[in-house]
Amino acid sequence: MRVSSVQHSAVSRQSSAVSGRRSAVSSSIVTLKQREHIPPSTRRAEIRARLLERFTEMNLAIVETQIGWIGVAFSERGLAGLQLPRASRAQTLAQLQRDFPRATVEGAAPIEIARELREYAEGRRREFGLRLDWSSVRPFQRDVLRVTDSIKYGETRTYAWVAQQIGKPRAARAVGRALATNPIPIVLPCHRVLGSDGGLHGYGGGLPLKRKLLELEGALL
Repeated sequence: MRVSSVQHSAVSRQSSAVSGRRSAVSSSIVTLKQREHIPPSTRRAEIRARLLERFTEMNLAIVETQIGWIGVAFSERGLAGLQLPRASRAQTLAQLQRDFPRATVEGAAPIEIARELREYAEGRRREFGLRLDWSSVRPFQRDVLRVTDSIKYGETRTYAWVAQQIGKPRAARAVGRALATNPIPIVLPCHRVLGSDGGLHGYGGGLPLKRKLLELEGALL
């Protein structure tokens, strides 16, 4: 039987459509695989770039605490970023200015931010009551961080547990990536999330700092 030109054309279009969908799926898979191997520092840079896109005015300040010099970035909406503690004010300020080159350096952090961070570092604060600026946080990461924020002082959970809580039990690795780019660590306590084997696994400030924070909270002896 001969196939009409119309039938042949329809088959060709269907074949092209299938091929296009396969190509798109293949491209998405490659992109996801590539993203899995992006270093945390690069992913953090992406978040900072999103912050800079959203704000015309960002302020920076350094807070001296018992666990080191902590850097904070804040807008009129609230605390937007936190630089984990470093050994000196100069180190912390240099890192903040690299992350937020167009921001204004203030002489002091807002009173509430400084007070709560110092109280936490002294072991006198178990919860933060600060206003947070979520503008740089995308929906999936926001879900992850809100669940993480529910982990109580002195307790730990696993990446798999967080994935279960957000209704995506197979997304433990994606949860790990979302926590690796947490813009407000300590306040949003990603250090309380461990591997399924109980290991500390990764942390933006290094595993010694993660251990130190958990020991401060009594979660590790």
